[in-house]
Amino acid sequence: MFKPYVTAVVFVVTAVPSLLQFALPGLEPAWMRDPAAISGGEWWRLGTALVVQDGGVFGVLFNLAFLAVLGYAAERAFGPGRWLLLYASGAIAGEAAGYLLNDPGAGNSIALCGLAGALAVAAPGTLERSLGAFYAVVSGAWALSAFGTVGVVLMVALAAGGFQLVVHRDRVPGPLFPAVAAVAAVVLCVLPDLHGFALLAGVLAGWAGAYARTTPARTA
Repeated sequence: MFKPYVTAVVFVVTAVPSLLQFALPGLEPAWMRDPAAISGGEWWRLGTALVVQDGGVFGVLFNLAFLAVLGYAAERAFGPGRWLLLYASGAIAGEAAGYLLNDPGAGNSIALCGLAGALAVAAPGTLERSLGAFYAVVSGAWALSAFGTVGVVLMVALAAGGFQLVVHRDRVPGPLFPAVAAVAAVVLCVLPDLHGFALLAGVLAGWAGAYARTTPARTA
């Protein structure tokens, strides 16, 4: 029976401080990604920002739920080693973009983008690919929340539409899953939103891994 050990460990490492921040209000500000503080030498924030959340209770529950779902799907599809590489690719690209764009914040959603992008592009199963594409849509939809009530309504509508990729996955043309992830990544990069860069890193990492597996080794 498949046991997602890496997903479980990362879930616990993320969940404990994410929940603890409600009892210790100073934890999230002390660990978040703060470009000014990072420039001042507090480089560890690039890592600690992944285990606290800036979206309140909803943000914590949302990110932990998707960590469990995408984590399980990605570990089953790619194995623990590639899981870690993909999670790290989204985290590194997202944190780098957040720092360069002077965008303070916290959360593991950028690391999840690494998993989602790779799932949409390279997962062997339709369910896993649809989940990756759905999270890519959600990442794009989340950006609409900044536009007030209308933005929230559009966000919910877009997320609901994206969920149809999962519900009707067996009727969706296979190339649509990676296309959705790629388009979401490009749109978010143009905005610019750090999730776009994280998602793009996952898409490219997933494509590179799939290409490496299908390319025959050369012999001397």
